Order: sequence, then structure tokens, then C-alpha cells
Amino acid sequence: MSVMTSSPRHNPRPMIVLRWLMILTLVMMIASVNLIKPASAKVTLVEVTAEGLGMTQRDAIMDALKTAIGQVNGISVSSQVISRMSSQVVDTDTGSQFMSSTDFIEDISTATDGHVDSFAIISSRTRPDFNNAIEVILKVNVAKFAVSPQLNRLRLAVIAPHLDPAIANRADAPGFASDLRREVEDYLTQTRRFAMIDRAMMSDTQAELNLIATAGMATREGVRLGQRVGSDYLVILSIHDLGRITKQRQILGTTNILKEVRDETELSVRIIDVATSQIKFASTQRYSVDPAQDALDSYAAFRLGEMIANAIYPAQVVAVDGASLTIGQGGITMTRGTEYHLVALGERLADPYSGESIGRKETIIGRARITSVQSKQATAEVLMLEPSGRNFLKPGQTILRPIYPDPLAEASQTQQEMEAAKSKIETQKQNFFEE
Repeated sequence: MSVMTSSPRHNPRPMIVLRWLMILTLVMMIASVNLIKPASAKVTLVEVTAEGLGMTQRDAIMDALKTAIGQVNGISVSSQVISRMSSQVVDTDTGSQFMSSTDFIEDISTATDGHVDSFAIISSRTRPDFNNAIEVILKVNVAKFAVSPQLNRLRLAVIAPHLDPAIANRADAPGFASDLRREVEDYLTQTRRFAMIDRAMMSDTQAELNLIATAGMATREGVRLGQRVGSDYLVILSIHDLGRITKQRQILGTTNILKEVRDETELSVRIIDVATSQIKFASTQRYSVDPAQDALDSYAAFRLGEMIANAIYPAQVVAVDGASLTIGQGGITMTRGTEYHLVALGERLADPYSGESIGRKETIIGRARITSVQSKQATAEVLMLEPSGRNFLKPGQTILRPIYPDPLAEASQTQQEMEAAKSKIETQKQNFFEE
């Protein structure tokens, strides 16, 4: 005899409630996203109250607008805008109704290139004590262009590299020069130490500014016009040599020929003060890579960017946690596995002849290796530290200096390897004849 058992009947109410809660949560999330108003990048509206005085209401309004613009964007901007506005807004209708009309306000906004987004007349009266002049009080929405705080940094512009006449006609030279410039810009930008000013895409940005100046754009966008800035320094690259070199050498004790292929270039960099044409930094370097392992333009750009940044703003230790260091630089400027000297900064030094500052005393206290890289910072581990190094390893007081190979040490190592190879061959010969 079989016995049929029935399981307790499932109650759907909790599932329905849970489903409605999930739907409600999703709706609230979507609503919260929609409530976030997209801000006009770098352009904000500032509401101010301003008084104006003039023989006509129009003149009084002009005077009040000048004051309002001056409060937000400065007197010099205000004077330029009002001068231009006075010559453009020449309506003869001086009635009080017209002066507060939409048409007149739009004319003002257009004539001020968007500096005045809108305004309202709070009060207007005649002043017998001022020869019956008209006094107005306005509430004005003034458009303000918020300059990026990054422009407070040292401003650099990388100029298109100069090609030596000897290589100017080579088919690959223009492409190499273009890639080199772009990658140097990438490196210097990602150090986050400089405000990089574009000099390669100016036709594109000018086209966008021309579009902003057209009638179809919101009038407040006009404050973007005339905001371009100049650079403090020009980074000028020159390419003196570029080519692929194939070297052949016979392997010692054999008839085998070993071919070694290298891509090589000789580059110079000058950093020039725009205002005075003074050369602030200069260096000429030769770079060589195995084309099967590295791209010459990328390698040279990295080394050039590293050299420029290291000369002006070297990477700095910003936090210390035992043997783990946080470095205030990341992105493509740091590579996992790269080793650096840890350098403690000491007292400030001056040139004994000119009296000018030559920086701070630097003492190598150890070595560190990059273990991870983020967009704005990197993490390093301490590999070696001098006995007294712990006393100097402090945030803001320790920098990283690149470790460059010593040509003399490399030559010595090569000589030792050759001697070892000769010894091995001699040993093999002796063993062969003994057998």
C-alpha cells in the first residue's frame, strides 16, 4: 500500500513582495540618475545683484550689467564686453517694457558673447538728486568659465620634431617623428606634473570654437571663446639620425656568422622659456633597440619623457608602510618590475659662483622595485636599504631616480663573457685531444 504525501503548499506572497521591492529599487536608481543634471563643462551661472545709473534706462542697464560682469569675471573682461555691447545694441526703443522684454535680453546676451545669460529688472526709479538720472537694480545671471586648476601647473607644449636634412627624405622619418611626439606628450601628461598644451590638433579645436560662435549654440557657450592659454615652455625635439644597423660577427672558434639587428636613433631635446627664449634644459641621446623586442619610437619616447620629468619633477614617495612604498606617479610613466634608486633629499644647495639654487643635496639610501601601477600612483617594494636609510625614508623627503646601465660595466661584463667562452673552447680542445 502506497501512501501519498503532500508537501506544504508554497506561499507565493513573499516572492511577489520581493519582486516588487526589486522593481521599486530599480525605478529609484533610474530616477536618481535622471535627477543628476548634466553640468555644462567648465561653464557655470553665477547670480548677482547689481546697480546701474544712466541718463536713460538703457544706459542704466548697461552700467548695471558692467558691474555684474565685473563682479564675476573681473573689471578688464567687463570693460571689453560692455564696449562691444554698447556698439552692437543700438535699439532706439527706450520704453521700460521693451527694456525688460525677451528680445532685448536676448540681444544683450548675444552682444556679450554669453557673459550675460539673463537678467531681470528688480526696480527702476528716477534720481532727482542726480540730475534726474535713472537708477536700476538688476538680478543678473553671469556665465563664468571655470579654468581648470591644472593650468596652475607648469605649462608645456611639445613641438613637432625637427628632422635633420640627412634623414628628412626617408620614407619612415615623418611617421617616426609623429609617433615620437605623441608618445612624449602621453608620458608627460601622465606624470600629472605639467599642464600639457596641445599644438598638434589646433585646427580641430578651432573648428569646435567656430561652431560655438555660431547662432545655433546656447549663448552662454560664448564665454569659452578667447580662453586659450599659452605655454610657459616649449619642448623641442630634433632627430639627427635614424636607421637600422645590421652587424655581423663570427662566433669564436666556429665558422658560424651571428647577425645582430638594431634600430638606432640620435635625438636631442631642448626645453625653452617662451618669454625669454632661454634654454632651460638640453640633452642629446642615442637610443638603440632590438626591433624584435621593442619599438624604437616607444622606447625613445619613454626615455625622453623620463629624462624630462626626472630633471624637473622626479617621482616622489608619498607614503611608507614598512617595506611598501606608495609613489605619487603612475600610468605609462611607471613599469612593473623596474628598479629605482631611493634618494633622500637634504639641505638646499647654492651655486658658489652665481648664488643660484642648484637643488637639494641627494643621498642614495637604497633601491626599490615597482610592484603595481595604477593610473595616478604606483606601489614599490624596498629591495635594499642602507643602515641609516630608515631615518631618511619619509614621505615628501624621498624621491626615485632611474637606474641607468653603466657602459663601462657592460663592456667589462662582455669582456668577461668572451674570456669565459675562450676558456671553455680551450678546455673542450684539451679534452678532445686527451681522449
